Amino acid sequence: MDNPIAFSILAVSLALVVYISWWGKRFTTTTTDFYVAGGKISARLNGWAMFGDYCSAASFLGVAGAIALAGVDSWWVAIGFFGAWIFVLVGLAGPLKSSGKFTVADVLVGRFGGRSLKFLAMATTVVIGTLYLVPQIVGAGHLFQLLLGWDYNVTVVVSAVTMGLMVILGGMMGTTYNQAIQGVILLAAMLALFVLATVLYFGGNPFAIIGQAMDAVPPTEAVKVIGQVVVPPAAEGAAHGPFVLAEAVRQGFADLPNALTPGLAVPDVWSQVSLVLGLLLGVAGLPHILIRFYTVKDATDAKKGAQLTIIGLAVFYITVLFVGFATMMILYDELIQMLAAGDRGRATNMAIPLLGMELGGEVGLGLIAAGAMAAMLSTAVGLLISMTTSLSHDVYAGVLRPNSSDRERLVFAKIGAVVLTVVASLASVWLKDQNVAILVAMCFGIAASTFAPVLILSVWWKGLTKEGVIAGLVVGLVVSLVFTFARFAAVPDIMGIRVLGNPALYGVPAALLSIIVASLLTKNTGNAREFMAMAHRDA
Repeated sequence: MDNPIAFSILAVSLALVVYISWWGKRFTTTTTDFYVAGGKISARLNGWAMFGDYCSAASFLGVAGAIALAGVDSWWVAIGFFGAWIFVLVGLAGPLKSSGKFTVADVLVGRFGGRSLKFLAMATTVVIGTLYLVPQIVGAGHLFQLLLGWDYNVTVVVSAVTMGLMVILGGMMGTTYNQAIQGVILLAAMLALFVLATVLYFGGNPFAIIGQAMDAVPPTEAVKVIGQVVVPPAAEGAAHGPFVLAEAVRQGFADLPNALTPGLAVPDVWSQVSLVLGLLLGVAGLPHILIRFYTVKDATDAKKGAQLTIIGLAVFYITVLFVGFATMMILYDELIQMLAAGDRGRATNMAIPLLGMELGGEVGLGLIAAGAMAAMLSTAVGLLISMTTSLSHDVYAGVLRPNSSDRERLVFAKIGAVVLTVVASLASVWLKDQNVAILVAMCFGIAASTFAPVLILSVWWKGLTKEGVIAGLVVGLVVSLVFTFARFAAVPDIMGIRVLGNPALYGVPAALLSIIVASLLTKNTGNAREFMAMAHRDA
């Protein structure tokens, strides 16, 4: 076995996670307990749980790893991840809690009624959730591969089984405590990396990290000329310092960009606009985040929880920037070697665990691996809960078998968790070389093109009609999925329209236009007056 000490630390943390899920089972006796923990979660606990749920593999591994490879341009993802929460706090947290019960469909059906919206909302939830689950499994697969040397496909199975088991055992109460604990672990792990890297390599001065990055050519650019780089020999009896290769690249190619040069990861303004738009609106459409607002007792607690999450994210993402630059400098040689070997997925997604090993040996690797796995499991279980809740509550209990018992609904939800995990696992094999942060950003683009506009307009526009909601969801989903899978398949354009790194630039306007046009041409605004009064009663 590779890295037995690191694996032991990870195994202990996984055992603790599964135990907490099993412990939460005692609080799961009804479907309401399984879906939203009976609405008994405190604002503080929910805030930490949302932080742990939100800081997925994309944040902990993908963003820092992308910064380490391409520089500051990759921090746009983190800025978008953070900024979106301000929007959710101001515009949606309170109204969603006041107008819904379990799922996004509850909000829409609460205003408009009808089975068609339940099915459509469920389908959209499953699509977003399944695609969002993929980067969690990809990250976990690469992590197990690094620790154990196992084949990637085997590690995918192990990761997926663990995620599915946590949902089947626990429900929302166990998931909430896991997410809160894992949120604390994530923040502590990232801060520990920052402190250790600063002390051991940058003389205790964090701003020296930025100074070094300003002189460094990002690995994605350096690998293009690495065959021409001349590294001066080390002095007799001495070893090369940690930044020798980075200095040699800069001296040999003074005209190459540095790590603070914009435009390397996102090469043009339209790609930048599409990414920012997707990230800004995406949180407002992510089912596994929105369902957390239903786990507290009222709109006030929903807002308090979101405020705590925002504070945690601010600290976390600032730290991620410094850690990403530190990783670039400390692992410069290794990152270029992986890029040269065509192993960009591993270079991006495993840079942070490798930094942990560099700073703290196997113990450091184990602790960072435990934090990374916590991020992935926390988000994955939240996703599965939101998807199975929609399947069971919106479709099985709401349409197919309204008279079914609590036990039957729970069984249906858990079977759904197994099926969805299998589907996501198969997709994870196909997309194993993708950066997990980019995969997640694509999901944000889909959410921004579907649930975000219909939910925002549902609670703020009296003129919205049922036909407008249906048109917006269908058009937004189709357009965003077409451009998402075109991106995965490396298709350059569709009917002359260039495929960007994120589908939001096309999906969001298409959805909004469909909503507005359909609403202006139809009259079924539902019970707009009563719904608005309920949604904003705690404003």
